[in-house]
Amino acid sequence: MNAERVEWGDDDALRRASLELLVRNARSGLVPDLLIAALCCAFYSVTGLAPGLWLWWLVLALARLAGQRVMRQRGDDARGALLATLAVGGLLWGLVPLLVAWLVGTDAAFAAFLLAAGIAIAAFGSYGIDARAALFATLPIAVAIVAVALAAGSLAGYAVAAAVPLLYAHQCVVAVQARRVLAAQIRRRVESEVLAAERSERAAKATAELDRRLETERMLRASRDRAERLSSTDALTGIANRRYFDKRLRAEVSRAFRARSPLSLVLADLDYFKQYNDLYGHPQGDECLRAFAGLLESYCRRGGDLAARVGGEEFALLLPETDYAAACHLAEQARAAFDAKGILHEGSQVKDNATASFGVASVTPDGLEAGEGLLAQADAALYRAKAQGRNRVAGAEGPDSRAAAAP
Repeated sequence: MNAERVEWGDDDALRRASLELLVRNARSGLVPDLLIAALCCAFYSVTGLAPGLWLWWLVLALARLAGQRVMRQRGDDARGALLATLAVGGLLWGLVPLLVAWLVGTDAAFAAFLLAAGIAIAAFGSYGIDARAALFATLPIAVAIVAVALAAGSLAGYAVAAAVPLLYAHQCVVAVQARRVLAAQIRRRVESEVLAAERSERAAKATAELDRRLETERMLRASRDRAERLSSTDALTGIANRRYFDKRLRAEVSRAFRARSPLSLVLADLDYFKQYNDLYGHPQGDECLRAFAGLLESYCRRGGDLAARVGGEEFALLLPETDYAAACHLAEQARAAFDAKGILHEGSQVKDNATASFGVASVTPDGLEAGEGLLAQADAALYRAKAQGRNRVAGAEGPDSRAAAAP
């Protein structure tokens, strides 16, 4: 907000701030006002001049309390109730010197209009920020004091009647100056609040935009990860597919070559699976494939181990940092576990349940292309296991079975 563009009384924020100050001053002035009025009534009651003035105090108290209640009910729309309360209070304070002068005489009204003048002067300080509020609270009192002073018909009365307008004029000048100071203070406060609100709004928008971008990025990353998982996962069995297996084989060969560590590969094939499908149907065949895939995946007991489906009924276990003997032992465990499942297979020429054959090969790579040789050795070992009667584990032939040569 530009301070030069803010006109006092034209801006809603400034009006609300000034109203808040006026209402607060009216509430804080309630008790002093009634105490001073009670002091005035007590003076005239004790002296016996006008004991009935307590009725005036009761009317003043009821009027002020009713005004306070209405202002609380109106809330942000309390300006009308405030002005009405001040006008009624001004009229009642202006009425007291007139009542005393009428009931007792003008000489006895001196104390009454002295207290009334004090109330008026205090009103300038409390409500000077708003011209109408100050006018409503003080003008009836000024008119009554001047009327009582003139009615006295004495030189002193004329002097008071002349002095009161001058006193009020001085108070008006002071009120105008105070009004400017208070207006400037309120304006600065309002401008600070508006600027703070604008900064908070900009920060909230920036935070919301950042959150939106982060959420979009998270969704894109999740979609990308999901797509990557789908592209590397076999749809039927839920384990890795051939594409991901080839990628991991290259990576593990490279890692084993750098670390000079063994890398083992187990290839497995379901025995007489075509006959199983022909006999029980493809849905049942799919269930058999899923069961075998789940079993192989259960033997991936370390973070780098990988179970994959590399063909129709052909599967692979990639075992980093595993030597030939350990790989053969694991393959035998997997073979025996699948045999023990007892999945009925009346078309098998091995047993009356589904079985699988395994080929094992190991290598300590001497080059980055050793993966092709490892795969060829494991495939040859699997072929031998089938040629030897199936439902068995066969290893790579020759004394150099743990070190596949590059093709």
